[in-house]
Amino acid sequence: MTKKKTDKKEQGIDNLIDSLSDDLTPVNKLAHPALRVLPWVLIALVYMAGVLHFLGIRMDISEKLGETLFLYEMLLTLGIGLTSAYAAGWLSVPDMGERPWLLAIPTALFAAFATLIGCTIICNGLDTPKIDWHHCFSDTLLMGFIPMVLLLILVRKGATTKPYWMSFMCVLSSGSLAWAAIRMSCMSDRIGHNMIFHFLPFIVLALVFSALARKIYRW
Repeated sequence: MTKKKTDKKEQGIDNLIDSLSDDLTPVNKLAHPALRVLPWVLIALVYMAGVLHFLGIRMDISEKLGETLFLYEMLLTLGIGLTSAYAAGWLSVPDMGERPWLLAIPTALFAAFATLIGCTIICNGLDTPKIDWHHCFSDTLLMGFIPMVLLLILVRKGATTKPYWMSFMCVLSSGSLAWAAIRMSCMSDRIGHNMIFHFLPFIVLALVFSALARKIYRW
């Protein structure tokens, strides 16, 4: 009697496996994260260059490019943008390919950027401008929103297990590249102006995408 039950149970398992196998469909293998993110990087850079051309490059750009601090800021934000995009590509793999340390690189670079902003505020003070709908606010959203949405859609093809990290990396990548581009357009070097009209829009977008992270990256 026991043997019959065992045979019937094994037969049921075999039937279940066969039925599941019959429903299998071919699945395309995900390309390497770098190859999946590279098209977005190229599109984002071309798009931001086009928007920068439309808005116009700041008249003192030659002088600014001769300033060590400005060059450091540009290289730092470019590094944040590229490394966080690469990390987002790996985040679309459930276990990140056993590379969780990749998250530390853009996070450390962002900490360096935050330190730079903090030192600037300490040295020069924070002159908060009148808060209204300044054209720089619209320019910043125009510069960064579309690349951000495109990256969110791109990495959504994977299956991340870290939706909040994914949202943070997407906003960080798009936001840092947009920051560099808008700094090459806007003539203002006042830290208060930059924080309100260049940085605040991405804080708002980060909060929105973080709140929707689980819905955006639902399997």
